[in-house]
Amino acid sequence: MSDSLNRQIETVAKQLAECLRDQNKTLAVAESCTGGWVAKALTDLAGSSEWFNGGIVSYTNVAKQTLLNVDEASLITFGAVSEQVAIQMAEGALNAFDSSISVAITGVAGPSGGTVDKPVGMVCFAAMMALKEPISRTKIFSGNREKVRQQAVLMAIQMLLQVLAE
Repeated sequence: MSDSLNRQIETVAKQLAECLRDQNKTLAVAESCTGGWVAKALTDLAGSSEWFNGGIVSYTNVAKQTLLNVDEASLITFGAVSEQVAIQMAEGALNAFDSSISVAITGVAGPSGGTVDKPVGMVCFAAMMALKEPISRTKIFSGNREKVRQQAVLMAIQMLLQVLAE
């Protein structure tokens, strides 16, 4: 694991905690390919129960549908690794935990499972605040499975900071 990336994750997690406390906001996460790593990075911080409401690791399509209310038609049309599904995951987490802000991550961490259209390293993100339009993006990360996941965690936390700054 990259120590440099771990330090960056720790730094942005602390910044996020400060922003959430300052703005009196709460957070929920919906994770697929990161397997709960965002939640871990955030709950590693003492006092996170003040602003972290919870998270859902929805690794399968069934879990995405039943736990986060992702529409089956979206999964069929766009696939689990899509910004459309990430947005629905973020909305599902926001509602499930009655939070102020949420982030969702879904992707292909590898080393297998990639396709021409959705290669290994492709990760889709969505972040949203209650009563605002979500932001979403797709990134293709390089490296092994752990490095792809690590970079996705960092980007997810950075997106939350972006949403809070707007």
